[in-house]
Amino acid sequence: MSTNLSPTQPHRSQPESLQVTRPTAAAPRRPNPAGAGSGKNPPPSQNNRPGCIRGFFRSPVVIAIFSVLLALFLVTAASAAVGWTVGSGEYNATATMEAGFYMLDQYNLALADVEAGNLSLARQRLEYIYAQDPEFLDVREQLVQVLLALGSSIQPTIGGLPTETPTPTQDPRPKEELFTAAKSLIAARDWTATIDTLLALRKADPNFHTADVDGLLYAALRNRGAQNILELGLFEPGLYDFSLAEAFGPLDAQAENYRTWARLYLFGNAFWLAYPQDAAYYYGQVASLAPNLTDASGMSAFSRYWHSLIHWADQLAADEDWCGAYEQYLVALAARSDGELQAQANQAQEMCIGPTDTPAPFPSATIPPAATSTPTFTGVPPSDTPGPTVTPSNTPGPTEAPTNTPEPSTAITEPATNTPTDTPTATPTTQSP
Repeated sequence: MSTNLSPTQPHRSQPESLQVTRPTAAAPRRPNPAGAGSGKNPPPSQNNRPGCIRGFFRSPVVIAIFSVLLALFLVTAASAAVGWTVGSGEYNATATMEAGFYMLDQYNLALADVEAGNLSLARQRLEYIYAQDPEFLDVREQLVQVLLALGSSIQPTIGGLPTETPTPTQDPRPKEELFTAAKSLIAARDWTATIDTLLALRKADPNFHTADVDGLLYAALRNRGAQNILELGLFEPGLYDFSLAEAFGPLDAQAENYRTWARLYLFGNAFWLAYPQDAAYYYGQVASLAPNLTDASGMSAFSRYWHSLIHWADQLAADEDWCGAYEQYLVALAARSDGELQAQANQAQEMCIGPTDTPAPFPSATIPPAATSTPTFTGVPPSDTPGPTVTPSNTPGPTEAPTNTPEPSTAITEPATNTPTDTPTATPTTQSP
């Protein structure tokens, strides 16, 4: 009996023992790659990809590209390091100069606070300057005086209550007598006594001869400021007197010149011995205007200028900049002849030329004859920043390092022994507002 069933006949399940197992259709075969089954190496598979990557990085082209990138990175890093070093050096130099100006301003403000009786604020300013530079001007002595004044101003207490601060005794003289005494004192050029008498008169009666008293105060303050700067070498008190005189009227041209000299001298003191090139710049300006201007220590502007030039040359020689040191020695010798300094200049010249060359003979410094009198200077317009009318051409600029040194023929020469004198200003006749 046939076992084939027609499509229309129902299918009956057969017992498991009678079921016929039919062969399943074979899966379609993939095309055999070239060389497969022929004994050759099989094609690269997924497990061989790391080897391809290693081969890629070992390629000469890739190695060359990475070498160039590494070289560029190293060059960029070296350039950045050099630029940072140069920039930090310039920044430190600028910051040091600005710090010197700031401390000088704080010093002047501290002196003004002492004069005004504000000792606590003056102490804070002086302590800040002393913490930054204990050798700055005479900040140590000024701080000691302020501390002593503060200690003596503390009054003892009795029973937990502060005692009354004693007030100064008022001048019992009549107002007319005080006014006459003030005019006599100003004629005798006793400026401090004149100021004290006029202040006593003003305290007794603020409305007594207001215009005349203001004029006498202006003349006394202006003349005492000039005396402090020209005769006593007290530049800070002199500048303070000028600032007080300006409350009564504008300063004359001579007083403006004196104020400019004092400011330049104080700027030079701020760089004295620490930065000789900057100190020589400021002292050189004073020496060209008032070479015999002397400070309280007895050193003139010309002497400080000359010693700053030598100090500058010695620093250049210590740094083995022999040509620069030789040029500065020449400038100093042109200002003042000195045998020992000339020997140092000859040595610097030999080191500058070199041992194989024969050094040229050292030119003798020609010093023009000293002036017999102090020249007359024109007025300088008042300004916040000191600006002398004549700027010497043999000193470097204040805001940048000196790059070249002028010839010795233009150097400032040693002045005569006479000192600048001041003509006292008469009492102004204009009425004060």
